[in-house]
Amino acid sequence: MRIRTGAAAAALAGLLAVGAAVPAQADGNGAAQHRSAAVTQAARAGSGVGMFQTMGDNVHFSHTVRGTINAHGWWKNLRGPAGIKAKVTVWLQVKRGGEWKTLTKAAKNVYSGGGSGKRTAAAYKCTYNVGQYDFRSVIDVDLIGYADDSYKKITPTQRLGCGL
Repeated sequence: MRIRTGAAAAALAGLLAVGAAVPAQADGNGAAQHRSAAVTQAARAGSGVGMFQTMGDNVHFSHTVRGTINAHGWWKNLRGPAGIKAKVTVWLQVKRGGEWKTLTKAAKNVYSGGGSGKRTAAAYKCTYNVGQYDFRSVIDVDLIGYADDSYKKITPTQRLGCGL
């Protein structure tokens, strides 16, 4: 679980006090990528956004639109002001020729939570349902009115029979 903070000074002090190490995150090729500590700074002087978590589900076949794959992204407010929105951007990607390529991208401003009204959905219509390909999603959450780091959640790779 990766938790992001908005009160830079308090978060940095907390990290230094406990000597926190940031865990490595595996990319789609299994290689470990070390990320810097997730410390975000509030855009407004003296105010902090608190803590939030970037969330998303694995790429999967739609339950409502036949022959379509979906990826969803949302955010969870752990400690901070209520009633703020975030721009949640989701890139649905496929691995071709050893590289990840974006098939579709969607963005939406949503409140914390998840569920159909509080998430962003990226969808791709398969041309046919044969041939196995690797898919993943990349999710970015930007709280509106606050600065943050460049962290993006990458969901685990899913092998699906969705033709390109």
